[in-house]
Amino acid sequence: MLTLFFVPDLGSGESIVVAGDEAHHAIKVLRVEVGEEIMLADGSGAWARGGVAAIDKKSFVVTVMERGVAEEVLPELIVIQALMKSDRAKEAIELLTVAGATTIIPWQSERSIAKWQEDFGDKWVKTAVAAAKQSRRMNLPEIETPITTAQIAKRFGGEANLFILHESATTKISDAAKLIAGGPIVLVIGPEGGLTGAELGFLGSAGGTVVLLGPEVFRSAHAGFAALSAISALIGRW
Repeated sequence: MLTLFFVPDLGSGESIVVAGDEAHHAIKVLRVEVGEEIMLADGSGAWARGGVAAIDKKSFVVTVMERGVAEEVLPELIVIQALMKSDRAKEAIELLTVAGATTIIPWQSERSIAKWQEDFGDKWVKTAVAAAKQSRRMNLPEIETPITTAQIAKRFGGEANLFILHESATTKISDAAKLIAGGPIVLVIGPEGGLTGAELGFLGSAGGTVVLLGPEVFRSAHAGFAALSAISALIGRW
């Protein structure tokens, strides 16, 4: 597999100039060489394959050999992730990105120990970019601003396929997946301390289905990855 780099704009010409952090990483860390073939993507699905034609101190030029657009992930896979400590949050974003989440929404649940900080958005985006590069994913997941429990119910209740993961559930995720209708699939992942009874009741009354991954209890950072994997296999995406 070719090394992947993200650029703001692929343009439409025969060559693309890569600068900024991606160029620094390519030149100083990965030591790309003239003639080396690489992949470039704009994060929205468009990509270009080409060879490195020239290298400067802070940029390099790629001669385009092929262009294309990655297929859109359907149905949309939305993960609402309860806030965790920074190291766990980073792990969760990495796993959700490589598993194909199209949108990741932070959630300040009642038992979340961590609190949303202004710089968290940038950190989550950078983590997603790094994970996408590692997994050769051309389209980056959208990282939204924090959502409240009431906003989850209002936005995704009713017609959406809203699944709340919890160890007390009696419905297995494999059974719930058989009932998936059109529209996005929304997974709600609680914090390490779990969801409160009030949260479960509120989201359930909004039309959400409480589902069980299995007899084992997952950490919050790993549950979304496991759920996305199961859903992807069950709906035929994998």
